[in-house]
Amino acid sequence: MPGPDERVPSADTLLLDADAEQEAVLARVAAGQSLVVHTLPGTGGTQTVINAVGALVREGRRVLVVSARRSTLDGVRHRLAGVGLPGLAVSPSELQRDLVRAIGRNEKAVAPKVSEIDDALVRLRTVLRDYRSSLADRHDALGTSVLDILRELSALAQREQPPTTTARLDIETLVRLANGREDAAAKLASAARLGEFRIGPSDSPWYGVSFATTEQARSAHALAGKLHRMDLPHLLERGYVLLGQTHMRPFESVGELGEYLRLLQGIRDSLDRFSPTVFERPIGDLIQAHAPRRDTSTLSGADRRRLRRLSREYVRPGVHVGDMYEALLRIQKQRQQWQRYVEANVVPDIPLGLADVAVAWQRVDAELSELDAVLGRSGSQALASLPVKTLVRTLAGLAAESEVFENLMERASLRSELASLGLEPLLLDLSVRHVPEQQVAGELEYAWWQSALEHLLRSDRALLGANTAVVDRLERDFRLVDEAHAAASGQLLAAQLATQWRVGIVDEPHEAAALKQALREGRTSPRTVVSTAPTLMRSLAPVWLASPYDVPAIPDDLVFDVVIISDAASLSLAEAAPAIRRGRQIVALGDPVTQKPTAFRVAAGSPTVDDEPEQPFDDASVFERLAEILPVETLTRSYRAGGEDLAELVNGAFYGGEIVSLPWAGSYLGRGSLSVDYVEGGIGVPDPESGAVESPDAEVQRVVTLVVEHAVNRGSESLMVITASAKHAARIRAAVDRAFAGRSDVADFVARDSAEPFSVLTLEESVAESRDRVIFSLGYGLTRHGRVLSDFGDLSTSDGERLLTVGMTRARRSMVIVSCIRPGAVDDGRLAHGAASLMSILGDVERRARVSRHEDDGDPLMLSLAKELRRLGVAVEVNYRGLLPLVAHHQGKAVVAESDPETIGGSLRESLRLRPQILRRLGWHYVRVHSFDLYSDPGGVAQRIAGILGVTVESPVAEGDTQPIDVVA
Repeated sequence: MPGPDERVPSADTLLLDADAEQEAVLARVAAGQSLVVHTLPGTGGTQTVINAVGALVREGRRVLVVSARRSTLDGVRHRLAGVGLPGLAVSPSELQRDLVRAIGRNEKAVAPKVSEIDDALVRLRTVLRDYRSSLADRHDALGTSVLDILRELSALAQREQPPTTTARLDIETLVRLANGREDAAAKLASAARLGEFRIGPSDSPWYGVSFATTEQARSAHALAGKLHRMDLPHLLERGYVLLGQTHMRPFESVGELGEYLRLLQGIRDSLDRFSPTVFERPIGDLIQAHAPRRDTSTLSGADRRRLRRLSREYVRPGVHVGDMYEALLRIQKQRQQWQRYVEANVVPDIPLGLADVAVAWQRVDAELSELDAVLGRSGSQALASLPVKTLVRTLAGLAAESEVFENLMERASLRSELASLGLEPLLLDLSVRHVPEQQVAGELEYAWWQSALEHLLRSDRALLGANTAVVDRLERDFRLVDEAHAAASGQLLAAQLATQWRVGIVDEPHEAAALKQALREGRTSPRTVVSTAPTLMRSLAPVWLASPYDVPAIPDDLVFDVVIISDAASLSLAEAAPAIRRGRQIVALGDPVTQKPTAFRVAAGSPTVDDEPEQPFDDASVFERLAEILPVETLTRSYRAGGEDLAELVNGAFYGGEIVSLPWAGSYLGRGSLSVDYVEGGIGVPDPESGAVESPDAEVQRVVTLVVEHAVNRGSESLMVITASAKHAARIRAAVDRAFAGRSDVADFVARDSAEPFSVLTLEESVAESRDRVIFSLGYGLTRHGRVLSDFGDLSTSDGERLLTVGMTRARRSMVIVSCIRPGAVDDGRLAHGAASLMSILGDVERRARVSRHEDDGDPLMLSLAKELRRLGVAVEVNYRGLLPLVAHHQGKAVVAESDPETIGGSLRESLRLRPQILRRLGWHYVRVHSFDLYSDPGGVAQRIAGILGVTVESPVAEGDTQPIDVVA
């Protein structure tokens, strides 16, 4: 059977919610397999029966449900009525009433409109399922999941000195380092140890420069020193002096000084051939006169000749200018450049010492270019292009003694290897922040995990961009839609049966009329009804309920497709045989630990020796017999609210720890569900017939006191007294009646008619009963000499272990054991069977150790949240009992917080709707938190939880991190 998240809505039609174990059983039942189901206490045996009945009826099968307990059959009937299917199951003894209810249901049934609900369910389920998969599935290339990444990042954030790098790695680097970063971390640590990260870009201009040899590094450093101390200052000094002779503005860089010098040298060459007046008068017409004719078509021949003669007046005497056109163009360009560097109307003047400064500039420019090649500078970052002040500072840094040159080659080699891995962004960040050796590995881890998270968020749309507000809304909508879908299952089945009924009365009018007449006349024996309307009865009564002794009343020709035997461990094979022979498929449910077949006789008068049966009673149950030949399934998840301490005791003592249940909030808050009340003065004389000290007065009075206290303080909760002694039970009943006779305020507690009235029962009588609270009174005391006799009634028989288990599993919320006998008063080996087990249990209660803590195994995300909650003064436990990720309490309120890892394990229905319902029923305030929020804003999540617990700003806040304290359960 596909899981709830994969089933199409039309196939997801369970009448009641079911967990994975129950669904596995239902899948085998639907497949036609006969099997045995071991139903541990509180694991939903009746619920499984209801779901099996619904699934089988939907497939058109006829079902017989058999149980020796009237309460079980009534429970099935009531649960079916609760989902809108009254009269679906009929019983031979009340057939007329059940048929009338079934007909009424069929007449009123209307098919619910579920198409929109189902469409919404599919859409929401798809988005949330994809979101979960993207959270939990491991990325093929990275080898990790988003949840793993968030846990690792949270653990890194909780370090004493958490990494804070802003460097991010590309996907190629992430994949390259996915399978191991130990080697890269070791190289980073070695580089840090050699001082690689003690100097950053702002600390030395040599940062990041690599050299082929140490000699090359020393040569570059020496050149920088020479420039800084000699060549550059000499050039600047002479340059400023030189330009001081002109009207040119000061140069801003060595490169600009070179432009000045080239301009001055060009003007000097022009003045060697032309008179200075050429720089004073316009020469544009002269240039046109010497230009090729095709470029000067506007000038006449006469003008050209006149202007050419005029241009020769500017040439110095005795100088020949070969190409007047090019010479004039050059002068025009020099005039334009000159005007950029001087004020208007200033005539060029050649300063003294131009040649010497030009030589010095060429030497400095060549040296700066050599340094540029070493430093990897070019363009605007070239040294000659830097402003003079910046250049002086840069050269001062380059010339200064620096740690850069220590271990240069070793660090260069390591840096090259790390850069080849794609870690250049991290190397730069570590150098900027001067990260010490002991922290570089953490920085690498943080850079890898954070980069991986950001890559997955960018590349996987199913993660919804880590927008948890959207996820919250989707999950809230899913819960509403899924609940509406589940609630419609009963109505859908009712509508299906109604359609079959309406078709049937049209197709079989004679059967319909005969059935109507039989119901009017009261002729409603099973045989009469089945023979009157055999076809209609298949749709009208697809399910029959019967005790083993009512089965023969059902006609033999009524064949059942499936026979379900509930409480099968309390039936013998002989009792169950009439039902078994009627079915093609058998499903038996029961608990052999608490159930056992018992013989009984129906007769008047006192039993005699002649009344003993000819054949000895077979005490092997049909459950045991069928388990020998059929596959066995076990339901282990208990859903009983409360009684955690008691449940743990019973689970360990009788079920080998198989029962799985969630913790009760009351136990966490210190309200235990199991206590022992030792009564002093419980002595007496051994009974002449039984030889036991039975029903001590002091114990009777103590039980009565407890009953009165319960009626006064917890009158709305049901109560039952169980004892191992029939005499003790009778005396308690009488004493309770006397105690309540004059109490008008609580008299109604013992007299009222309710589904679970107050009762005083023996262990055997309590097998089919359960109550909110139970008082287990042993009913045996000490002799006058303080000795303990070996007879504890039914507990001392071979059936005592089972009866003790029955007694210990009747309470849903809490139990008080009342006893006059302490375990230390019993000699070793004196007691046997259930009596010995009871003393062992009492001893275990006295020796209960401290509650074991599992915080060291907690999720780092939850540990981060716990840290924030403790800062707010909230008591917190992480990984509580190994079952709940985080619990907290404040002023009597208890909250459980669950995140994505806890909700991903089961189906969407189970984790988002059913599990929170169960935890709320167990007394917890339930909070769903997201892993993304726990990592990005644990403080905000803590504030939210604190608000639920009623922690205000005025509440005391812990100065530091508080630690959990051990408590004694």
